[in-house]
Amino acid sequence: MLFLPFVFGLAVATIPSDDYQAMLQRGNCPMFWFKFNDRCYKYVATRVSWADAELHCVSEGANLVSIHSMEEQNFIKGLIKNFDHAEETTWIGLTDIHKENSFMWSNGQAVNFVYWYQNEPNNLEGTEHCVHTNHGEEKKWNDEDCYFTLPSVCAFQINCLQPVD
Repeated sequence: MLFLPFVFGLAVATIPSDDYQAMLQRGNCPMFWFKFNDRCYKYVATRVSWADAELHCVSEGANLVSIHSMEEQNFIKGLIKNFDHAEETTWIGLTDIHKENSFMWSNGQAVNFVYWYQNEPNNLEGTEHCVHTNHGEEKKWNDEDCYFTLPSVCAFQINCLQPVD
């Protein structure tokens, strides 16, 4: 009987946040993934480069997260804070590595929402082509060198993809 409370404890977690309060719910997502609207999300604590983070997500049938609204940004912020109370910078799926200042999501979706920190993106020293969230006190987006090693967030569409077991 101890097994059932343990499994349930993994399936639901509270997101403590000053400006966003919600429950992480598994819904019909796989274990360790959490549902928001029509997608499943997973925080990956392992610190790797942007490309390795994307490859890891793809190996699970997903991509680095694309963010399309302030509501979704707040969910991502809460997901990260649930697993990392320090809210360290975390890779998302935005990049301009193919063409400078032409940002695109790694999953191919249109960029219809941005949440840049002040004076970003700035491509500092001409080497910043990948994007992380939780930059600065406002926890906004920043372009960064793709070789930096950071945790990441993966996501997949519930109706379209199923993660690889």
